[in-house]
Amino acid sequence: MLIVDPYSLLPAFTLAGFLIILLWPENIAFKNRLRLFIVILFIWTGASIFAFNGYGANEMPFVCLINIAIGLLGLVALFFTHHTKPTRK
Repeated sequence: MLIVDPYSLLPAFTLAGFLIILLWPENIAFKNRLRLFIVILFIWTGASIFAFNGYGANEMPFVCLINIAIGLLGLVALFFTHHTKPTRK
């Protein structure tokens, strides 16, 4: 029996989620696409915070801290992009 730590599968699920959003056959509205990205990054950051606190992760805390920092920066960028009106000039 193979027992896998769920945190180690998080990068694969995140990449799969991004690819599903980007390669969806129908057109997804810009704001809805940003909301889906925000949800994925929120899950990523939340899981990294839990792993940093020692809940089910066997990685080094510094790796989790880097994931938290990058996730928070990504969330800030997505929130800023979500609240500004996109232009095509």
